[in-house]
Amino acid sequence: MRKSKTEAIKSIVLSILVILSIYLYYKIYFDYKVEDIVKAVDIFQKQQSEQQLLKKAREILVSPKEMYLNISKNVAVRVLSNQAQYSQVVSKFIEGIEKSLVKKEFEISFKSISADFFKVKKLLILSYGYPINFSTFVYELTKRSIAEVPKGFDFDRIFIEENATSTLLYFFNSQKQRAVVMKFSQFGFMPLEDLIEKDLKLVYSWSDSLGFTEIANKDILIPVEFSDVQFSEIKTRQSSYKKEVTIRRLFPDTILTRKNILKNGDVVITDERKTLQLKNDGGFVFEYTENVFGEKIDSICDALIFYLKTFYTDEDLRVCKLEVQKEGNFKIYLILRANGIDVVAGDEGFCVEIEVKGGKLQKISGHLFDILKVRTSQIKVDGIAAIDTIKERKGDIFIEEIDLEYISGGASSYPYWKIRTQSGVVYVETIK
Repeated sequence: MRKSKTEAIKSIVLSILVILSIYLYYKIYFDYKVEDIVKAVDIFQKQQSEQQLLKKAREILVSPKEMYLNISKNVAVRVLSNQAQYSQVVSKFIEGIEKSLVKKEFEISFKSISADFFKVKKLLILSYGYPINFSTFVYELTKRSIAEVPKGFDFDRIFIEENATSTLLYFFNSQKQRAVVMKFSQFGFMPLEDLIEKDLKLVYSWSDSLGFTEIANKDILIPVEFSDVQFSEIKTRQSSYKKEVTIRRLFPDTILTRKNILKNGDVVITDERKTLQLKNDGGFVFEYTENVFGEKIDSICDALIFYLKTFYTDEDLRVCKLEVQKEGNFKIYLILRANGIDVVAGDEGFCVEIEVKGGKLQKISGHLFDILKVRTSQIKVDGIAAIDTIKERKGDIFIEEIDLEYISGGASSYPYWKIRTQSGVVYVETIK
């Protein structure tokens, strides 16, 4: 008993000495705060397995910009990414499609369908806001190809319809009004739909059912009622501990690592193979010194896994755009969310860009920042009032999309209505 106590005390003392030595080293080298070092060490030690990383990469790929449960043409319930049902729907989708395709237990067809077909049905809507290649998407989730679907078919929404015996997935192209329809045995979405329907906090309606056909796209959802909804006011700051985690992951051998401070104040850390530039404004650029050193990347999920292993610290993250030029050449754009709402860093409309060329990782760039909740309060979030505001200022301008969004930078930020029109993007305050 005495020996085990002695060993425990030794372990505690050793841990304290390790943390203290790391703190002193980085205090001299990078001037970080002690709480940032402790947090970074804790995150660094919690390494995930390859299987866990693959699961997370697929969840990020599948996570939509917006998720709704459509109940009727007048009622659609919004599900934010910080709600439990959001992640449960995403997980259920991945699990169901992977098992069914591996077992080849599905039926498939290719149909012309109007968006009106879905408005009167009870179904889940996953809306991505950018075109996704169907073949690429399915292969990333299942490592299976579907010969029946043309390789050039893209979708921007998935409609999920389920009954007591089967699940139908409609991979829908809004521009061409066509869909790949896949029929499976029941995935188990109905219990989740019941839970979402009981929690009617964010209620939307199709714009044409509200009489907005003159000024709005009839296939967009307009927020009409918010009850008991609170959004946090947030602010962003440069993240010392995320910098520390990234440095420890990229440069474990400090003997081979060199640090240079440029005239503009940017910090450049390098070894023989790779370089990390930490910018004054919180931005970063990671590159390999030569193409031959680049990480081999065989898929979009491979690129996401590298990002997760190197830069990720448990943020709410989604893909906001994919640019696939040809096999082995693509770019992935990622965005962070707070309170289930996108947080836009700067003017780019994304937080991270991952570039792959010739099957090798070329560059990862973006912003390393912390999201801090300043306060939580009831905020006016009436979408119809936002539309009326635009009409008052700009006349009957045609509206293509309406969504809530945080804009980082400056002092604190609360959600704005981001309204995309034919004449550009307009932001309307949610606080009156």
